[in-house]
Amino acid sequence: MFRNLRRQISRYAYEINEVKEITLPDDRKDLIISIYDLKSYLANAQKWNNRRRLLFRQMSPLQQKIASSINYPNKLNLVDQYFEKNNKIIDQIVKSSINKYNVKDYELQFVEEQASLQKRNQFFRVVESLCHYARDWSKKPSEEISPLLEYIMLQCKDLNDDKTVAIVPGSGLGRVAHELAAQLKLSSVHAVEFSWSMVLMNEFLYSTMENVNDLNVYPYLHTYSNHLTIEDQVRPVEIMHSLEKPQSLNIHHGDFTQFNLSDHLKANEDPENLLIVTCFFLDTAENLISYFQAINKLSSGFNGKVKWINLGPLKYGTAAKIELCDDEMKAIIKTMGWNLWMNKNQNF
Repeated sequence: MFRNLRRQISRYAYEINEVKEITLPDDRKDLIISIYDLKSYLANAQKWNNRRRLLFRQMSPLQQKIASSINYPNKLNLVDQYFEKNNKIIDQIVKSSINKYNVKDYELQFVEEQASLQKRNQFFRVVESLCHYARDWSKKPSEEISPLLEYIMLQCKDLNDDKTVAIVPGSGLGRVAHELAAQLKLSSVHAVEFSWSMVLMNEFLYSTMENVNDLNVYPYLHTYSNHLTIEDQVRPVEIMHSLEKPQSLNIHHGDFTQFNLSDHLKANEDPENLLIVTCFFLDTAENLISYFQAINKLSSGFNGKVKWINLGPLKYGTAAKIELCDDEMKAIIKTMGWNLWMNKNQNF
């Protein structure tokens, strides 16, 4: 009897070991990994906050008692509660994304197992997206975004017709592309974003949320620095939601340096003019010259006007292959065939 049992167990183990690993196309895997990152927000936020508690307990008992006299530990508990408020929105984004892209349970399980083995933690990528919600989609007019949008619209007046197509590389959460499509009469607007998390959070804005009047995010929870009061840290930002997607707007996930516009035009669409808008984007480049070359490639083949509007800082990341000042950048762009048609200092 025991000999037969061992034989059955051995055969079962052998069969399990023969199961082949699931393979997913790279883009599909990236999508599901980003959904996993969103799903992990609450656990990662709590882990981050528990680190604050651990550091607090490393102080002497007397020092802890002094800090506790102003209810410092209660502040940490309060922030945990607001993490849960953020997570309610993120959970809706996850559910909406799973439904839109028909993500299967086994796909999620596979990616979660792989991420766990690799100890993946993209917490601050999700935090960054929440901050972009507050910056780009606040119901209250933004002192940072509103002037930029006004400037962009002012420079587009000569291209406001159905013979013009617009491309927004590095579109983030899509506010610039949305306004171009909503306010102008363009043939089509193409938002191209490399981060799936950004794409998913952008698309969520166009999903219908029933019985929801106010949608608040809490983007300032994730640092204890530079707050005058606890209320500053937990203050909400009400964002837009259940938006009507402009008919001409197209949201694409991908690397804009590989983006081929002709693959995404309608059958009867033959634009004469091109508008490219880069906003808070150029300084994200690992190789800035490759961005310029990609923009030149996108600009070829148009018989009418081609205009490129660029706005944003030059605050390069840690792995940039080249870091140009504004004058150097303009000089290189000029050698690549562009005419600088406006060089006006603008107060934003």
